[in-house]
Amino acid sequence: MSKHRTERLQAIADRLAQYDNYDIVALQEVWCEGDWKYIDDICEKQFPYRRIFKSGIVSGPGLAVLSKIPISETFLYRFPINGRPSAVLRGDWFVGKSIAVTLLDPHEENAVPIALLNSHMHAPYAQSGDNSYSCHRACQAWDFAKMVRMLKKAGYAVIQVGDLNSKPGSLPHKLFTVEGGLTDSWDNLHGNAVFSPQQIASMSPADQIELAGITCDSQLNTWRAHRQIWEACRLDYVLVDVNNVQAIKGSVEFTERLPPPLDCSYSDHFAYCAEFLINSRDDYVPPKQDQFCTERMGVYRDLLMEIGEYRKYTIPYQATWRKYHFFASIFALIFLHMAISLVSTPWILVIIMLLGTVIGITGAINGLLWYCGVRSELRALQEVQMEVEDSFEYLKRK
Repeated sequence: MSKHRTERLQAIADRLAQYDNYDIVALQEVWCEGDWKYIDDICEKQFPYRRIFKSGIVSGPGLAVLSKIPISETFLYRFPINGRPSAVLRGDWFVGKSIAVTLLDPHEENAVPIALLNSHMHAPYAQSGDNSYSCHRACQAWDFAKMVRMLKKAGYAVIQVGDLNSKPGSLPHKLFTVEGGLTDSWDNLHGNAVFSPQQIASMSPADQIELAGITCDSQLNTWRAHRQIWEACRLDYVLVDVNNVQAIKGSVEFTERLPPPLDCSYSDHFAYCAEFLINSRDDYVPPKQDQFCTERMGVYRDLLMEIGEYRKYTIPYQATWRKYHFFASIFALIFLHMAISLVSTPWILVIIMLLGTVIGITGAINGLLWYCGVRSELRALQEVQMEVEDSFEYLKRK
């Protein structure tokens, strides 16, 4: 449904195929089979190793990887907490948002092999409240951090990329950096030149991109030109294990407009490109043993509070009104069936039957959402909560 979708994705593929600038490309929002087929075909020579990932009911997670480095293994981890099936128009639950794990051969002899984790996390549809889905992203970030920790212990140089829909300093970002032990490559490269949201809001749109690494909601992006200057933010990342991956360059790219008659940006997000040096096996630095860390304890408390708030307010609200609607629909259908026996006018009978059909369908859907959807979400939240509590207690004993 995106405007000029085919033309824009083909333009991205054409540019990737023509320029020998990138060793690995991670894509998000490649929703349509036809678009991937074009990318796969046109980029075959430049990137001999390509993979799109499958998940969900509709279209898939939209994740794809193009690589000049041979791919040794792939794995897709589907987030157990990923929106609600009732949010049909948002689609996060239906596409099966996931982490696409791509394990690559050493890019040169004796180098540490790379584990690339690509994802497109749940989007925020409000700044706060039920539609912010902040609890969902925090739980997804927890899963991310656990996977990163396991891959680091397995001896990989971990690189995490994607549209993570989380601003710097947010709880998910803290989980990536504090719990996962990764470093934001943009922050790592720019050090003291990292700006606060207030400073970014005072910049020109061009400086926001050049100096602050803004990738989303820039006024220079034709799909986001209506945004306020203070809404520009950085949601697209490359986070790395700095003990084994040294960032040497980072920049925002694909900021140009496509030529007329399109005259639009490639995408509603700009691309982020980073260049790295990877340690040799002889210089590999294994992850440190867990020790008591005040910052990690604070992140655990914040995550437990986020889950607790969601379980206290959102889960009961979602479960209660759907359950009441289901049982009210049953009583309404009984009443309508009784009314049919008392009515002889044909057009009134038709109206009653149509009304009964609507009530029956909506009641059945809400009954399924209550019994299957909300209850499943609750159990997934309980599992994350217990995992965090286990880590919390373990760290306290240290």
